[in-house]
Amino acid sequence: MRKILIIVICFVYILNQVAAQVWSDDFIGLDSITNISTPEEINPIYLMDIYNSGDSILFFGGGFYYVNDIEAHGIGSWNGDTVYSFQDGVDWGLIESIIEYNDTLYIGGSFNTASNNPNTARLAVWNGEGWQSPSIGQPGSEVRDFCIYHDTLFIAGNFSTIGGVSFDKIAAYNGEEWINVGSFGMYARALEVFNGELYAGGYWGVRRYLGGTEWEIFDIVPNGQINELTVDTINTFLFVGGQITQIDGEDSWGSAVWDGFNWTPMGVFYGNTVFSQASAMYRGEYYLGNGYYFHEDDTYETFIKKWNGESWDSIGGNFNDNILSLEVFRDTLYIGGGFTYWGGDSPIADKRSKGLVKLYMPDNGCDYLKPRINTYADTFYLEGGEVDVNLYNNNPYADTWEWSFGDSQIGDVKDPVHTYTAVGEYNVQVTVTQDGCVKSAEKMIYIAEGSGIKDIETIEMQIFPNPSSNDFMVKTSLQDYKNAEIKIAGLNGHLKDVIPVNGETTIIPTKGWSAGTYICNLFIEEKLIKTEKLVFE
Repeated sequence: MRKILIIVICFVYILNQVAAQVWSDDFIGLDSITNISTPEEINPIYLMDIYNSGDSILFFGGGFYYVNDIEAHGIGSWNGDTVYSFQDGVDWGLIESIIEYNDTLYIGGSFNTASNNPNTARLAVWNGEGWQSPSIGQPGSEVRDFCIYHDTLFIAGNFSTIGGVSFDKIAAYNGEEWINVGSFGMYARALEVFNGELYAGGYWGVRRYLGGTEWEIFDIVPNGQINELTVDTINTFLFVGGQITQIDGEDSWGSAVWDGFNWTPMGVFYGNTVFSQASAMYRGEYYLGNGYYFHEDDTYETFIKKWNGESWDSIGGNFNDNILSLEVFRDTLYIGGGFTYWGGDSPIADKRSKGLVKLYMPDNGCDYLKPRINTYADTFYLEGGEVDVNLYNNNPYADTWEWSFGDSQIGDVKDPVHTYTAVGEYNVQVTVTQDGCVKSAEKMIYIAEGSGIKDIETIEMQIFPNPSSNDFMVKTSLQDYKNAEIKIAGLNGHLKDVIPVNGETTIIPTKGWSAGTYICNLFIEEKLIKTEKLVFE
């Protein structure tokens, strides 16, 4: 009887969850998006990108001819009740990315021209009345993504030149001049700002911009190409998506998470390809359009899934072709792709579609809040009877942080530095409060007597100048300089740089740094030995 009761309760819960979802392809004033003038016929289109402009206008781009009965040719917009086209759209190719920069609309993709205007292949600018070339000219190959970083427009793709000037897969434009920001060698497909820094994804994985023409290559990267980057600003997570199956040897199909300290694998759950623009943060949770269900006749359906912080939940949709773009507009998730049928929350795809569907999900309560505790090591070593431990929480916008350090001491700041004076195991806990939601996280750390490193008491680390408005110099006194490195913690504690220590003096380059306080951590044989603050002005 008890088992039956549990099953009934679970079944009722699932029904309530499904019933609370609202799927629809009814858009006031937007009746059809088609490739033919008779919408009654089924003809696939491709919605490659959906762009929300201030929750007032929704732009959509891809491969299609008509919006309602308007010849839009790949680009249109909708303000909630009326659709608009932009001159004659684009010719022969797809629009793959849309952005507004300095109140101006930019489109990128693989199209040959924008409304037959000169030098508008693959990158075009809307001047309010028609399409025009960017000031430098057209790129030599496709544009895949845009991003605004430090008031500058970054453009990524598969081009080697723009306007005949060399730009190797990435370029920047500050509104007046085009800027060389380095070389990738192989195509770039995704750009995103995470924790105040610019990240890029592509054929080679993930890289972080260090300023000038320099990019950091991660030691650990997903095992395939990256097509999409999405940021959770509440919990400070960077979700990377693409054609991947593993991260650091662990299963992580389609996506993985970088929190600035470590990668988190996301397991195995239907599908392992995330297309460019096909993910979004909705109600504080990560939504993805790459769930696949295969039938015995080799046909398949795709569906929306979301990451609950520990595992995947299937949300549904049952589309008969790929989901290519997700965007949140007026508190609703908009879903675009190449599908001609969808099934909402029914078990089969049975409804005609214009290639655009929307999903409203109810408030998820406090599920969005996912606190973590991060440190740069699990074991710390007493020196002179004490050791300072830097602790980091990942919720920068929380109202309060309540720490218990496991030694009867407490704290109330986001990223405390706590001094331990005795050997032992300490269960560190933080309780985060945000907008009435209260969540906790814990982490076990270990304090040991000595590190096993010979003559650790004599090891010194001096940093000069400090403060500095330029590079820092770190002077160390080690028995030898094998297996020694410096890890720099950026603002909010996130890993900013790893520099090998090969001699008495090590330079810490600061190109691209923002003013603030950083942490310099000296590791020997992967053990944290010394920690000092850097003040960059």
